[in-house]
Amino acid sequence: MTIKYQIANLLSAGSFGLNVFSQDDLEQIHRATLDVLWNVGIQVKSPQAREVFGDNGCGVDAKTDVVKIPPHLVEDAVQSTPATYRAHAIDPQNDYVAGGTKTGFVNFGEAPALMDPGTRKVRAATKKDVDDTVRFVDTLENVIGWERPLTAQDLDEEMASIYNAYSFYTHSSKHGFLGIYNVEQFEAAVKMGAVLAGGEDKLKQSPLFTCSADPVSPLVLTEEPTDVLIEACKFGAPIKINPLGMAGGTTCVNMAATLVTHNAEVLGSVTLGQLVSKGAPMVYGSSTSMMDMKTTLSSMGAPEMAMISAAAAKLAQFYKMPSWVGGG
Repeated sequence: MTIKYQIANLLSAGSFGLNVFSQDDLEQIHRATLDVLWNVGIQVKSPQAREVFGDNGCGVDAKTDVVKIPPHLVEDAVQSTPATYRAHAIDPQNDYVAGGTKTGFVNFGEAPALMDPGTRKVRAATKKDVDDTVRFVDTLENVIGWERPLTAQDLDEEMASIYNAYSFYTHSSKHGFLGIYNVEQFEAAVKMGAVLAGGEDKLKQSPLFTCSADPVSPLVLTEEPTDVLIEACKFGAPIKINPLGMAGGTTCVNMAATLVTHNAEVLGSVTLGQLVSKGAPMVYGSSTSMMDMKTTLSSMGAPEMAMISAAAAKLAQFYKMPSWVGGG
């Protein structure tokens, strides 16, 4: 006979993990971030966004476009951001619920060139390559969605993003993480998705794609991506806030200071999104890494990127937000 004892208040790890911060460490980063957003501010290039901030009690400098966000607005925004969201797939069997400590894998993007699988030589990406990547990713059981990995060079830049959305809708059965860089591209993705979903109202209820809004380090929200953020939140499409700071280049070489800058860019964007539409699904993202001192480019895959990504994921858990981080 087996006796099972019930133990109250027992915490079980459940799996092996990396504990990056103590609770006090997280509180210190959070308080430093609130200080930056209120006393330094964040430059907001979108007139529409500056109006939203100004109407909600933020300080807006008309000459510099710097917005200073009171701490209580940031705290309210964090509380109103959903802790999870369903990444609806074209085939509902491939839906993925993001949040908590659950981990899913997605390919990375977005490259203008690729190594040809036949010749093994690097060449410009084409529309056919985009189609092939959609079909390839769709076969991978452990990949929960498709993120645009390529920019087709046989199209102009504006159309390449729209083609990515078209190719995704045509060849995928999963959720799409689309590169959408202006409002016109967002509207095109919505129109195509509405055809597939059976109408715009149904697409609003079950969005088939997640957008991305990328702040520019240090502490700048540029106009077009910020306007996409506003439109996505109004529509109800999930949006990932994805800074790409370079420690030693566009942020301080000190990684703790880089993390505060990164966090301020995310929380400033989250605050805007929640002011536009309270409860809008938003994702804490990160592609932040180190600057390569030889090339001055971002070091994707560097050990420091893995460290920053682990830290960003931990911050997202601290804020009870879904996270998306670049692999190291």
